[in-house]
Amino acid sequence: MTIYGHRHSDHASHAHTPPVDNSPRVPKNITHSRINNFLADSGQFYGMGIQRNLWENRHSGSPHVTLQVYSVPDLKDAVAQEFKDFKMGDHNFGPSWSTHWFKVVATISKELHHQVVVFQWDMGCEGMIWTTDGVPLQGLTGGTDQARHEYVLTNKAKEGEKFEFYVEAACNGMFGVGANDAMVADPNRYFNLDKADLVVPNQPMQDLYHDLTVIRGIAYDTDQESARARKALWILNEVINNFIGDDAKAIKKCKEITDSFLNEGNGSGQHQVTAVGNCHIDTAWLWPYDETKRKIARSWSTQLNLIERYPDYVFTGSQCQQYEWLEELYPPVFEKIKKIEKTGQWEIIGGSWVEHGKLDTLKSILEKEPKSSGYLIHLVLRQSGCDYFFTQKLSWNNINKFPLSTFWWTGIDDTKILAHLTPAETYTASVTASEVYRCAKNHHDVESSNESLLVYGHGDGGGGPTPEMLERLKRMKNVDGLPKVKPGSATQFFENLEKNSERLQSYKGELYLEFHRGTYTTQALVKRGNRKSEVLIRDVEFLATAAKLYANIFGSEYSYPQDEVTRLWKLICLNQFHDCLPGSAINIAYIDVHKFHREAISESLTLRHKAQDVLIAASHVSSNTTPSSEKGVFVFNTLPWSRSEVIVLPEKEAKWKNQQRTKDGHEYALGLVQSVPGLGVSGFTESDIPNVPDSKGAKAYTSGSNKFVLENPKLKATFNSNGQLIELLDKSSKRGNLVAEGTRGNVLQLYEDVPTYWDAWDVEIYHLQKYIDLEGQENIKIISEGPLKAELEFTHKISDVSTIKQVISLTCIGERIEFDNFVEWHESHQFLKVEFNWDIITDYATYDIQYGIVRRPTHYNTTIDSAKFEVCGHKFADLSEANYGIALLNDCKYGYATHGNSQRLSLLRAPKGPDEVADMGQHQFKYAVYPHNGHFNSSRTMQAALEFNIPLSVRHAKKGEIQSRQMFGSLFEIKDSDQIIIDTIKLAEDDKGKGKQIILRVYEAYGGKSIGVLQSNLNIKDIQISNILEDDTKDYLSKTEDGFVVSLRAFQILTLKVQLK
Repeated sequence: MTIYGHRHSDHASHAHTPPVDNSPRVPKNITHSRINNFLADSGQFYGMGIQRNLWENRHSGSPHVTLQVYSVPDLKDAVAQEFKDFKMGDHNFGPSWSTHWFKVVATISKELHHQVVVFQWDMGCEGMIWTTDGVPLQGLTGGTDQARHEYVLTNKAKEGEKFEFYVEAACNGMFGVGANDAMVADPNRYFNLDKADLVVPNQPMQDLYHDLTVIRGIAYDTDQESARARKALWILNEVINNFIGDDAKAIKKCKEITDSFLNEGNGSGQHQVTAVGNCHIDTAWLWPYDETKRKIARSWSTQLNLIERYPDYVFTGSQCQQYEWLEELYPPVFEKIKKIEKTGQWEIIGGSWVEHGKLDTLKSILEKEPKSSGYLIHLVLRQSGCDYFFTQKLSWNNINKFPLSTFWWTGIDDTKILAHLTPAETYTASVTASEVYRCAKNHHDVESSNESLLVYGHGDGGGGPTPEMLERLKRMKNVDGLPKVKPGSATQFFENLEKNSERLQSYKGELYLEFHRGTYTTQALVKRGNRKSEVLIRDVEFLATAAKLYANIFGSEYSYPQDEVTRLWKLICLNQFHDCLPGSAINIAYIDVHKFHREAISESLTLRHKAQDVLIAASHVSSNTTPSSEKGVFVFNTLPWSRSEVIVLPEKEAKWKNQQRTKDGHEYALGLVQSVPGLGVSGFTESDIPNVPDSKGAKAYTSGSNKFVLENPKLKATFNSNGQLIELLDKSSKRGNLVAEGTRGNVLQLYEDVPTYWDAWDVEIYHLQKYIDLEGQENIKIISEGPLKAELEFTHKISDVSTIKQVISLTCIGERIEFDNFVEWHESHQFLKVEFNWDIITDYATYDIQYGIVRRPTHYNTTIDSAKFEVCGHKFADLSEANYGIALLNDCKYGYATHGNSQRLSLLRAPKGPDEVADMGQHQFKYAVYPHNGHFNSSRTMQAALEFNIPLSVRHAKKGEIQSRQMFGSLFEIKDSDQIIIDTIKLAEDDKGKGKQIILRVYEAYGGKSIGVLQSNLNIKDIQISNILEDDTKDYLSKTEDGFVVSLRAFQILTLKVQLK
C-alpha cells in the first residue's frame, strides 16, 4: 500500500552546492531506534517496516494446500497406511520424540502462475521434506530460533500444477525438548502446526533487506566513530526516508542507495576472511543417537540444496560416524555428497570417528580415524597425513585470554602443527558484519598473518548455513568498512596461511581449556565403561593376533575377528563423543551409551575367551609333556613385561593348596602366580601356587589405640579409625613417613558444587572454598589378615541417602596400597573427592595422558596457574622430588586437583541437568597409592598404572588339562629400555586376517630419547617403519644378532609393520 502518498522530503535548500540541510540532526541513539523498528520482524511498528513486505501472494488451506497425517516412525510404513485428512488447528502433535508424517498436496493457482513459489511450514519443531518415492529433499526447523521454514517448490510455477510430497515432523526442537535452563528433557512436549502456506518471494524487497542487514552491521558493530560506520548509519536513515512498501520505483531508489555504499571496495592490504559453511551436529547431546541420524539427513540434504542454488558456496562436514549412518539410512543423500565432494563444494575434514574430547585414550583416537585432532597429539596428526589444527573452544576460557590466533603448536614430542583459532570466536557464525569485523579486530597475529577463518552455519543441533547467511556473504566479499570475505574450504585457508604468512610464534604444550572442568567426573558409570572397554578391546586385538599366528603354526582353524573388532571399536569411539563421555547429554542418550558399553565389554570378553581357547589348545599340541593330574590356571599377560601378582582363583568353593580366604567368608580364594611372561601365557598347577610364609606375607593388625596397619616386606601403612592414612613407610627408603607432618591421606571430602550455569559441564574455582571432611564414624575393621592379601574395611554414611564402603588392601608382593570403593550415591550438587598429603616438595605434578605425560603447576602464582584448579589426567598423577615420588593411580577416573603437596582425585559429582539423575545410584571404582624411588622420569609409574588397569587374565584348568610351565613366551619384547612401551599388537588392515603382517605401536613414555632392541619368537622377514595409516614407507629397522634396533626420541610414537616369512 502507498503510505498516504508520502515521498521523501529532505527539507533541504538545493540552491547551494552542496545543499543546505534544513532539518535537525538526529541523535545517533534515536536513529538506532528508528532503524531497529524498520527492520524488526514483529512489534507495534511491524506494519511500517520492511519485513512485512518480504513475501507476497500467500495462499493457505484447501484447495491450495491440502494435508493428511499419519503418526508412525517410518516412511515405508507411513505410505502404506491410510492418511487422515487434517486441517490446521485440528489438534496438536506429540509427545516428545514422536514422529508424524504429513502428506502434502500443493496446487498452483492462477495468481501464482510463472512465479517462484515457496512452501512455508512451521510446526515449531524439526522436520524434513521427502519425495513420494522416499528421497530426502530438505530439512525444516520450526519456531524462531535458527528457523528454516521455506522450501522452494518451483522457480517457474504453472497454473494447475500439483506438487505432492511428505513432511516428516519430529516432535523435538533443534535443541531437543528442554524444559528449563538446566536443559532437562521434557517427555511431554506437544507442537502445533501454525503454517503450511504457498508464498512468493518479493525479490527486490528481499535483496534490499539483505543489503540493509549488512549495512546495519557496519554501522552498529564496527568502530562506530569511523567515517565508514557513520556513513552506514546515514545510508540506513536515507533508505527509510525513501521507502514505500508497494512502490517499485521507491524500492529501486532505496536499492540504488544501498548499492552505492556496498560497491565501495577495499584496499589491497585489508584483512582476508575465508568463510566456510558447516553444521556442527552433536552425535548425541540433548537428543539420543537415533535423533542424530535424522538430524544428519535434515542438515546435509539442506546443504546440498543450497549448493545447487549458490555455485560458489563451500560446505565442510566432519565425523565419519555420521557419514556411515547417512550411507546406511539415506543412501540417495550420501551418493549426492560423493558427487559434490569431487567438485570442491563439499569438504570432508576432521577424520575422527566422532568429535571427541580429552578423556579418550590415544588408541581410541587412532581407531576413530587416523586424522584425529586433539589437544596433545601432534605426532599422531602428522603421522596421519593431517597438517593443520583448527579450534575455537579456547575462546570460552573464563579466566585467561589465549594470546595467539595463528601459530605453530608444538607438542610434547616437539612435533609442530600449523594451528588457527578463529578470532570470530565461534563455530556457528551467521555471517554478520560483527563477526567479520571481529576476525580482524581480535586477531592476535595480524601483523604476521593477515587472514582468518570464519566457520558459519547453525550448529550443535545441526542445520547449517541458511540462504540469508549466503546472501550476506555475497554482499561482504569486498566492501569498505569490513575485511574482505570469500567463500572457500578450510584446506584452502590453511594452504594460503602457508604461502602468505610471515614468521609465526610457537606455543609449546597443552592448550588448556579453562572451562567445563566438571566433565572430567560427571557420569562416572560412562567413564568406567569407557576405560574397561578400551582395556578389553586391546586385550582382544593382542590375543586374537597371537591366536591367529599360533593357529597358522600348528595348522588349527581360527579366523581373526577383524569385522567384530572394528564394530566394537566403532561403538567405543561413538560413546567417546564430546557430550557422551564427558557426561553432558540428557538421560535418554545414556540408555544407548550404557547399552553400547555393555555390548563392547560382553563381546570383547567373548572374543578374548575364544582367542584364549585357541592358545590353550595350541599349547597342548606344542607340548610333549604329560598333563598334570592337578587342576590349575592358565594366566595370560597382555602387558609387555613379566608380572607376578596375587590373583583371584577362578573356581568358587574350591580347596586349593596355599590359598587364602577372606576373614568374613567371601566366596573367593587367592593365590600367588609368579613370572608370567610379557605378552605371553603361563600354566600353573595347584602345586605351583606357592606357600607364602608370614615373614614374607601381607598382614593386617591393630597397633595402639585405634590404629590399623597393613604391612608387607615392602610397605607399611597405618590408618586411623576413620580409614585415613596417617603413616606410610617405604621400607626400601630412609625417608620415614611419606605423609606430611600434621596431615592425613585418604581423606574423603564433600564439596558444594554449584557452577555459574553449565551444571553437568562445570565445576567452578570457588568450590574449593566450601567443603567438609567425611570423618567421625570410626567403624574400620580388619576383614583379611593375610598372608596373600591383607584388607581393612570401613563404611561411612555420607548423608541420609548416600553411603560409601571402602576396602583398603595390600598384597604380599604389592608395591601399592589399593582402595576399592562401593558407593550408594543420591546427592544433589555435591562433589566427592579424596585427598592425600605427601612429604614431597615440587613445583609441578605429572599427569598421564594419551601416550605421554603433561606437567602442570602445583601453585597458584598466576591466573594461568590458578585456572588449572581442576585438570584432566588418565591413569595417574605423580608428585616427585629429585630422588623420590608418589603416584595416585585410578581405574576409571579422570579429574585431579593438585596444590602444593596435596593430591586430590575427583570421584563423583551430582549435577541436575541436562540429565536430572546423572550419577545417581551405585558406583564401584578403585584408586591406589604407589610410592617409588627416584623421580617420575626414572620410575616405573607408567608400568604400575598399566598393571593397575590391565589385570592378568585367568582361566580355570581342570585336572589333566594343564602342564606346569610357560606355555608361550613373549610374542614381542623390548630389551635394554624400560622407557619404550609396546601398546598395540594387531594384524595389519591389509593383512585381511591371514596372519602374515602385524602392526606394533610403541611409544616412549617418560620424556627422554631411548634405544631398545625389539625381540620376538616369530620368524620375521623384516620390520618397516610405518605410520598411523599403516602405509608402506620402505624405511626398515636395522637388524642385529639380538633383534631389531628401535630408537625413539622423547614421547615419540612409532608404528611398525612386521612382515613374517
